[in-house]
Amino acid sequence: MRTKLLLAAAATFMTFAVSTAASAGPKGAGTERVTVVGAQPAPAQMAPFLFDRMMGRYDLEDGRVLYVTGKLTGNAKTVYADMGDGPVEIVHIGKGRFVALNKDVRFAFEERRRVVETVRISTANGRRQLALAQR
Repeated sequence: MRTKLLLAAAATFMTFAVSTAASAGPKGAGTERVTVVGAQPAPAQMAPFLFDRMMGRYDLEDGRVLYVTGKLTGNAKTVYADMGDGPVEIVHIGKGRFVALNKDVRFAFEERRRVVETVRISTANGRRQLALAQR
């Protein structure tokens, strides 16, 4: 008798728990828009003269042209990269590496004899190279 009573109570409890859990979801789920914003890269101190050395025109291997320009406002240095789709601000993250703001692109400027000769353009995670530029 006690076993039947315990089984009946357990079945009632399980039914109640399942129905409560099903109705516990957020109201109107799927009707609201969620925007995920990634963390912006932390800017790093740019080495002296790198700003001037990297400015200019780079011919990409796929026929496009990369123009790197900059703007000085007091001590603040802003760098822009344009591959034909309009200038995009790029932020220095260290050792000649830059990340484009609001784009999935990374730039790595490689110097030889105090002159930037090569720019490697890849996805932001660095897994896929998009282009190589030579001066």
